[in-house]
Amino acid sequence: MKKARHSWYLPALLLASCTLAACSAHDEILPSGSAVIPSSSWRPGPNGQALTASVPEQWWNRFGDPVLTSLVARAVHNNPDMAIAAERVMEARAQMRLSFSAELPHVEGSGIGIGNGRFSTMEFSQYILGGGLKFDTDLFGRLREQTRAAKARMLASAADRDAVELALIGDTVRAYVALQSSREALTILEHTRDVREAERIRIAHEVTAGYEKRSSADQADALVSNAQAQIAATKLQIARQEDALAVLLGDMPNDIDSIATDGPQLDNIRFPPVIEPVPARVLANRPDLVEAGDTIIAADHSLQSARAAFLPDIVINPGIGTIGGSNPFTGTAWALGGSILAPIFEGGELQANERIARSRRNQAAWAYRKAAIEAFREVEDALAGLTHLAEEEEQVQRALYDRQHTLADARKELRTGYVNYFDVANSEYDILETTLQRVQIRAARLGEIATLYQATGGK
Repeated sequence: MKKARHSWYLPALLLASCTLAACSAHDEILPSGSAVIPSSSWRPGPNGQALTASVPEQWWNRFGDPVLTSLVARAVHNNPDMAIAAERVMEARAQMRLSFSAELPHVEGSGIGIGNGRFSTMEFSQYILGGGLKFDTDLFGRLREQTRAAKARMLASAADRDAVELALIGDTVRAYVALQSSREALTILEHTRDVREAERIRIAHEVTAGYEKRSSADQADALVSNAQAQIAATKLQIARQEDALAVLLGDMPNDIDSIATDGPQLDNIRFPPVIEPVPARVLANRPDLVEAGDTIIAADHSLQSARAAFLPDIVINPGIGTIGGSNPFTGTAWALGGSILAPIFEGGELQANERIARSRRNQAAWAYRKAAIEAFREVEDALAGLTHLAEEEEQVQRALYDRQHTLADARKELRTGYVNYFDVANSEYDILETTLQRVQIRAARLGEIATLYQATGGK
């Protein structure tokens, strides 16, 4: 069974290996053990067939909750992390443009004016207007590789922005579900308190009439107090969850209550379909893996640029100018110059830069492997969680059904005198705990499906 679940890993593992191989086209030496190599026991699918499942776009809409949809939209629009990530993309684009500008010719102008001058016995006035051009031929591609590295870093920054957005969406969905779970638990506890309060009053009358012992009244009082304590704890939890959700929305705390209150109960939130089996190629959509791959590409180009710095370079410097004024030396002058520059002795600077670039490329390769392993773990954990939580909810629902019958029988026997109030109280406590457990499991299942969609890179 375990081998079958691993069958969908193969395409992404191959993709990871190909990505690393492509990034090392100039330098095939990768850190030992950094490549992502699939196990021979993994297969694309039954009889070698490819798996074709896909992640739906805007998967949070599949919960069928318009309140949740509006909260996700607000979070994406207002959260400061999104604004910061967008600014990082703008910065990376400017850095790419700055790197590209080094490949282009640079033109400079100058002007000199002399009002009244004397040379020997001659008085004169003069002006000089000129311009010059500087162009680095980039003979061995040092500047080109820097530009390519900057472009890859810009793409990695854009992928990072997408990763921030995806994480924000997943956090918002889970925070909303958790808040609705606590609100539902509060409703259950308040109803339980009211029922227990009515029973406390009834037991007090029966104690006064001599039909019940004083200990039964004490037990009824304790049950009411326990319910009140649970209500207070749940209200504190709700307040903190509302503040956490407000922060995700980019709002100040205490601004969320009127929005989240309108949400449906957990049983009325639609449960989206589970994506299983998950083809590993879907993981290529994960922004963190895209970012890790672009980081390898950027580091590889930086390494090639560092190596090109060992080689000679040619710089061309043509210039032209005009001289005028009341002196005999007027006219147009031009010059064509150039230089060939090659490192002779740099005190180890170039070698150190090359080693730094190589180490960064190797770090990027290890980071890609780490991100790929983490991606597989998150998907595997989400699938396992959904499977076992569904089984747990089914069993808890059966237990709740049985305990409701037990409570009904206990109340009948209490009226006929076959049992005392302690038996009824124990049955009520069991039902309350089971009901709250069912709410928590339902919320966990909804949160887990959001985690699965997030883990597969869906947006």
